[in-house]
Amino acid sequence: MKKTSLILAVCIAVFCFCQNGSAADLPHWAKQWKDWAQSTGNQDYISWAQKYCSPESIKLGTEWEELLGYNAVDMVAADKKAPSIKPGLVITPENVKQYEKELRELFPFGFDWEVDRMMGTGPYKNYNYSPLEMVIVPTHHQWNDRGYLEATKKYSKGCKIDKNDTLVGWVAGLPFPKPKNALEMVHNYDRLTIMGDNLNSMPLQFGLYGKDGKRERVEKIELHWRNYVGRIKVDPKPVIPGYKDVYEKGSIVALYPYDLKGFAAVRTRFADPYKEDSFVTYIPSMRRIRRLAGTNTQDPLVGSDITWEDWKGYWSKLSVHPADYAVLGETIMLCPSINPKPIKYEEKYGGWSQRYLWERRPVWVLKITYREPTYIYGTRVWVVDKETFAMQMEMFYDQKGRLWKLWDWAWRWNPENGELDYWNPYVVDVINRHTTIANHHIMLNMPNLSENLFNLRYLSSKAH
Repeated sequence: MKKTSLILAVCIAVFCFCQNGSAADLPHWAKQWKDWAQSTGNQDYISWAQKYCSPESIKLGTEWEELLGYNAVDMVAADKKAPSIKPGLVITPENVKQYEKELRELFPFGFDWEVDRMMGTGPYKNYNYSPLEMVIVPTHHQWNDRGYLEATKKYSKGCKIDKNDTLVGWVAGLPFPKPKNALEMVHNYDRLTIMGDNLNSMPLQFGLYGKDGKRERVEKIELHWRNYVGRIKVDPKPVIPGYKDVYEKGSIVALYPYDLKGFAAVRTRFADPYKEDSFVTYIPSMRRIRRLAGTNTQDPLVGSDITWEDWKGYWSKLSVHPADYAVLGETIMLCPSINPKPIKYEEKYGGWSQRYLWERRPVWVLKITYREPTYIYGTRVWVVDKETFAMQMEMFYDQKGRLWKLWDWAWRWNPENGELDYWNPYVVDVINRHTTIANHHIMLNMPNLSENLFNLRYLSSKAH
């Protein structure tokens, strides 16, 4: 019995030593998050920190840091503005006034509409039905998928910008891991596509809210997307044989409500930079297939405030829609953080309130000014993350220069494999006073995805 107890005591001591040793060996960017999580006593944060600090996460995060030459935690630590906005703080419409000045410092280039959203000022004056609760957490060092990492190392040196702003030499991965200008940053985001080789959201739910703050309607669709080239994760890689002339396809089938049920659409993007996308739809009430012009991609997506050009924040073909690209600045901003759980939103403060995590991030702020007077937008302004190359927030201006739509993302992320995808993007039309909140149920990188999901005749058969 004594011998058994001694062995047990030794095992416990060795386990504790290994645990303490592994904690001491954590990179500082991981240790600071783990220590903070432990200090809160919040089991959700503690569980997340364990995943963030796992051996798989540390290995992948370290390799991305080596490729880029920096990490967000160090960049944010050098920025001393707004000291009161620190991890553990929860900012709500009830206490935002006391933090307003410092908050606006963390939302430069016009993005302080996030503060207005809580206060009912600026573009939200007399229109504050989508209030917000910000839960501040420490900055993460974030990274993208291992497939992007390996493909970027292998292929990025062959990429360059050609005439009419076209990307040439791209095979897979990020074309410009160390971008020198705004156009390279836009191509990076465009080639992140859907953060993987395919995506299914079953369903994708839109909540539509009118100018009186009441929820008008809920719509549900199936959404599918597949990359045919630039594949990083699911065989065949990097190209599906027989499809080298196709970049990607996206499709939807409407499920609910009854008046929308059965509507289907397929959009195909071709590798040829000068070839317009193929865009076909099925109208169940007419039992007819319609082939649409490329300009129809500027129409709303099933009645929401999101157009087909806005999907994933930006689904516009650069060579077809000429524009001027500029970097407005590099800065530290308060951005939606990684959210381990679905975003919570509920009736509160007189509207539909969202509650999610926020953190300071190193970002680029870009401006895209369109040269086409007939294009749906005059200008877009982006906030692009310097580690993941994904978009954090976006502003849209119309052709008259009026602020039209606002968008913020709330990402979810698996640090152990780097997969990044969407939770609940929020889009508001501040001219027409209307809001769309998208609620995704995403599966990434499913193997053996059927080509039927991108065949309109097959999709239309599901309507009857």
